[in-house]
Amino acid sequence: MDTQTTISLLFLILLQYARCEIYGYYECNNPLMNRAKVTATSYLSNRGPENAVLYGKKTWTAADADLDQHLIIDLGQIMNITRIWTQGRSHTSDYVMEYIVSYGTDNLDYSFYKEPGGDSAWSPQINSYNQFLTLDLGNRFRIQAIATQGRYNSMEYVIEYIVQYSDDGHSWRSFTDARGENEMFKGNSDGDSIKKNQFEVPIIAQWIRINPTRWRNRISLRIELFGCEYDSEILHFNGSSLVKKDLQFDPISAFRETIRFRFKTSMANGVLLYSRGTQKDYIALQLKDNRMLLNIDLGSQTVTSLSVGSLLDNNIWHDVVVSRNRRTIYFSVDRVVVEGKIQGDFNKLDLNRALYIGGVPYIQEGIKVLQNFSGCIENLYLNSTNLFRDIKEAREYGLALNYQLVNTYPACAESPIIPLTFTTSNAHIKYAGYSNIEVFQVYFQFRTYEKNGVMLYHHFNLEESYVAIYLENGKIKVDLATNALPKLILDNYQMTYNDGLWHTVEMSIHTNELILSVDKTPMKTTRLLEVKTGLYYYVAGGIDSNIGLESDRKIPGFIGCMRSITIDGNIIQNTNFSLENCKQDCKEEVVQGMCKMDDRCDPNPCEHGGVCTQNSKNFECECSNDYGGSVCHISLNALSCEAFKNIQATGPRAELNIDIDGSGPLDPFPVTCEFYADGRIATVLHHNNQGKKSVDGFQNPGSYEQDIHYDANDEQIEALVNRSTTCRQSIQYDCKNSKLLNSPSEEGNYQPFSWWVSRNNQKMDYWGGALPGSRKCQCGLLGKCIDPAKWCNCDAGYPNWTSDSGEITERENLPVKQLRFGDTGNALDDKEGRYILGPLICEGDGLFKNVVTFRIRDATIDLPPFDMGHSGDIYFEFKTTITDAVLFESRGPTDMIKLNIINGRQLQFEYMAGENKLVVTSETTYWLTDNNWHSVSVERNRKSGMIIIDGSRKAEVSEPEGPVRALHLPNKFVLGASYDYRDGFTGCIRAFQLNGKLIDLRSYARAGLYGISEGCVGKCESNPCLNNGTCLELYNGYKCDCRFTSFKGPICADEIGVNLRKTSMIKYKFEGSFRSTLAEKIRIGFTTTHPNGFLLGFSSSKSKEYLTIMISNSGHLRVVFDFGFERQEVIYPDKIFMFGQFHDLRLSRKNAGSTLVLKMDDYDPVEFNFTVKASADAQFNNIEYMYIGRNESMSEGFVGCVARVEFDDIYPLKFLFQQSKPANIYTEGPTAEDYCGVEPVTHPPDMVETRPPLILDEEKLRQAYNQTDSAILGSILAILFLALVILAVLIGRYLHRHKGEYLTQEDLGADNADDPDTAVVLGTTGHHVEKKKEYYI
Repeated sequence: MDTQTTISLLFLILLQYARCEIYGYYECNNPLMNRAKVTATSYLSNRGPENAVLYGKKTWTAADADLDQHLIIDLGQIMNITRIWTQGRSHTSDYVMEYIVSYGTDNLDYSFYKEPGGDSAWSPQINSYNQFLTLDLGNRFRIQAIATQGRYNSMEYVIEYIVQYSDDGHSWRSFTDARGENEMFKGNSDGDSIKKNQFEVPIIAQWIRINPTRWRNRISLRIELFGCEYDSEILHFNGSSLVKKDLQFDPISAFRETIRFRFKTSMANGVLLYSRGTQKDYIALQLKDNRMLLNIDLGSQTVTSLSVGSLLDNNIWHDVVVSRNRRTIYFSVDRVVVEGKIQGDFNKLDLNRALYIGGVPYIQEGIKVLQNFSGCIENLYLNSTNLFRDIKEAREYGLALNYQLVNTYPACAESPIIPLTFTTSNAHIKYAGYSNIEVFQVYFQFRTYEKNGVMLYHHFNLEESYVAIYLENGKIKVDLATNALPKLILDNYQMTYNDGLWHTVEMSIHTNELILSVDKTPMKTTRLLEVKTGLYYYVAGGIDSNIGLESDRKIPGFIGCMRSITIDGNIIQNTNFSLENCKQDCKEEVVQGMCKMDDRCDPNPCEHGGVCTQNSKNFECECSNDYGGSVCHISLNALSCEAFKNIQATGPRAELNIDIDGSGPLDPFPVTCEFYADGRIATVLHHNNQGKKSVDGFQNPGSYEQDIHYDANDEQIEALVNRSTTCRQSIQYDCKNSKLLNSPSEEGNYQPFSWWVSRNNQKMDYWGGALPGSRKCQCGLLGKCIDPAKWCNCDAGYPNWTSDSGEITERENLPVKQLRFGDTGNALDDKEGRYILGPLICEGDGLFKNVVTFRIRDATIDLPPFDMGHSGDIYFEFKTTITDAVLFESRGPTDMIKLNIINGRQLQFEYMAGENKLVVTSETTYWLTDNNWHSVSVERNRKSGMIIIDGSRKAEVSEPEGPVRALHLPNKFVLGASYDYRDGFTGCIRAFQLNGKLIDLRSYARAGLYGISEGCVGKCESNPCLNNGTCLELYNGYKCDCRFTSFKGPICADEIGVNLRKTSMIKYKFEGSFRSTLAEKIRIGFTTTHPNGFLLGFSSSKSKEYLTIMISNSGHLRVVFDFGFERQEVIYPDKIFMFGQFHDLRLSRKNAGSTLVLKMDDYDPVEFNFTVKASADAQFNNIEYMYIGRNESMSEGFVGCVARVEFDDIYPLKFLFQQSKPANIYTEGPTAEDYCGVEPVTHPPDMVETRPPLILDEEKLRQAYNQTDSAILGSILAILFLALVILAVLIGRYLHRHKGEYLTQEDLGADNADDPDTAVVLGTTGHHVEKKKEYYI
């Protein structure tokens, strides 16, 4: 390529780019508001809709620097001033920072200059969702974008809004997204900035209406639209029309194409476009039952069908786009998009016969309707070519041979059919017909979604004679009463007609004959009839009398659309019926000239295959057995076998369906759950080829093919395997003279006879029990094959049956998708094989291993934004002991969601979409704070908000009537506390899912997030409560319950003892039925320096039985008892207990009371065995009293300290020293509480954690700093520095006012002691250190 060619090519590229820029900006980006007549539903004074528009070396120095200085410039004439520039005094810091401009024409009256649009905007009187700003552009335009502002220099602006458009100012449609939901356009964040939104598919309309849905403080709005003039090329088709384009010399052969056009019609069926080729390719675009149907075949003779849209026969313009790229196709009607994959193996569309528009001459392959199109088609584009403009230009230049037009008209004629819409059951019309006619004739077409409604009523000019046509439960019925005969109810049609399609009703009544025809199916009834018509006919209601069989039930008026209403041969027009007698202002409830109905079931709001039914106000979903909820969003199946076990009791085995992703897109599938005694849980997925299968007659390697089909599809299996901890699948091959892997082999020369294929469609090079890449079986890996030279038993080629088996455990390869075998000869030789492939078995569920602990109340996990939109759900499981906490919260500019635990028994879900907060609360009969796992599922959809606890306790709140607004939550999702980190949750959370997608919470804990730990680990895991105290988990701490111990204190480590003197006695009386024991557990701690003391005793005045524990005169421990078989006495050997040490004694019995066990301190237990006669027993019967220190028969008792007294579950010293001493415990003599010299055990303090500081945006901080005047900032810093210096001086003088100090260790009361020993005796407060100070003045 030479230089000149290169430069030319570059110029052409740049020129083409420049043309695109020019056409994209100038041709279709002009302001349109200057043409608009602007109106509004309401407005404040000075804020009318007309305000809803966007959009210079010496200096003058005033003598005084105040606000009354002016610089006046006389220009000499009136001039158009567009801008002003200013400067300060050069080389100085003297300049004006801000000024006001005012202007006038006579130097007397001045007006202040204001920003474009002034300080005003459109602001309705009432801030509500029902406010609209309506723009009439005067003609149809192609609108590409919209820009908005709020009120100037204020905090009043619109945050979100809906755009509606119309061709007549009456019939409005909302701009929708690809799912058919109202597009919520993002508005402004302040009152001054401009927010521009592009329309991905341009709006073609004359009227535009803005409906604010969210705002700040007050609805205040300024807008501008951007677009261009709309060029329209239209053809009208009357049902017998068509356009034919000959493709013989100009065929279509492409891998991709785009077809787009607009149409409007009043007919539910009709062919819009059709073409086919000689290679069996075709494309058929048609209206069928008021939906758009696309059939396409790329030559594989397999049709692909896509359907989209609803109520398309409403005589309103609809936009259609068909875009194909090879086998991927997008089909859109009014911006609602469906995506499909064209079936077959071909990618190119070859059309070389004819392209038909608006109809076909005869029915052809792919066409499902019998009618040609009736209506208007506008601007039909094939790729970038406007075919209708081509037709127009071809006719102008005499080149029309390429096109053949049959009965078309180059303009859109208005439809002669004028529909009426009855929006409420009170809406109706009253028509005056001919009176006293002996023939009654009516005809009309209707469409509705209501099951019940009176469509027509007429009272004959005879007494008690009338006829009514009505819907009851969707069926058309007739109520006829004449000649004082019993009323006649005609119920001849078993179909239901409230399906939203147009239906035709025609009825004529003659003498003794009635003919009713529905959808051209007539039914004739003969009976005695006399007809004389009355004057008025009521259409769609307006009657007070009851009709039908149930006289006490009034059928409401008809809600829906009617057209072609003909009475006595006259068509009802807008001018010949009366609305004067309508009740409740029904003039506003009858919409003339259009069918104003909404199809709430298109697109289908019911998820997971739910069937949608609707009426005029709402829709209902009929869900399958696997899903529930208002929109079939919530799965009714367990998430896994482990989840199934968590919610109900199970046996060793259960057959059930699991839904691996809950509310996600994957369907449930059947599995077998196996629950083992050791706690393991296995999920067994079966396939269609289990059992032993024979292989014979397949000699070539891999010539035997067996695809394995499981009870789940590939996506379901992948989800199961990826979430499991381990998976395995057993495989076995039995062989006779048949080789398996043809081992041994080299890595580059691996030629097996048999293999298996993984789920990733890989040919695997090992058998079960071996390792990937080994080219071995299990015996080869272990070195135990029957032929040591081979790596598989079967590779030995033995004539007898042998086997290779093992388990495949590599999850990334499982399950086995296909088996391939060879080397099995033919049916006549001795080569043969058999194989067994077991089910896929997986254990462990990562869902429940994804656990974190919130150990601090302000610890949170800040997740990315979860924008719930119109429908979303949150599922997780938690366990906690905190009674009030916030589990999660997320906020948007105006919206929010929040889940709270309240009072330990309630979960409360709050959400707000716009201005109304909805709250749903579910209360349980048990504690949710019992430190057990509880599941919670929260859902918000188009119909309701719902919360489900533990899979069964459900509470729901319905959305209010009116448009359901999407939840807009663009900010962080805070898990574990409120949005501002208050009222936090402490405990464990696992299995956290958003819309069925598992969120990996463990990754946040592993990153060292503040206050978050991996796993569920509480403070009680370390057993901080001593002496059998019960630990109560708080997760951010713990509490010890010492009620069932003989200790007290924060960790049950503080002794409860009593200092006893000779006269001291503590007596405990057993209340209620007296105790009898064979294996009592007794404990007592003591310290003494005196021998011969009574420690503890039990007695019964009824049975005369007793037990006494004492210190003997020699200082030994002595136990004396008589339990009815004979008196016994034992002495603890080899130990003396009177040297002031603390001892801990535990006494118990076993072997039916015949063995006494004494355990002292940390020494080994000592056992004493007794012989109990057969006629006696060792039971200690009817124990009445427990004594500590002495009993009533003793004059002197134990001297020392006693603690830890326990008798089974009785702790007498704890009862004695509690605040309210019980009446069954008595004392004599001094009984002061003492800890017996045993210091309590303490734990080291926990490390204190604090929330890390917020991460500041350095760029924003720098910008804020740069906006601060340096001189002002310097002055402020100087003042602050001086203040800090003065403060430091004052603090220094205060701290150094002491002259000196010294330490003293004197006890209080020992100041005047002569010597240290006397000081100890006189001391009253115990040893302590006090710092003494001297001061100077």
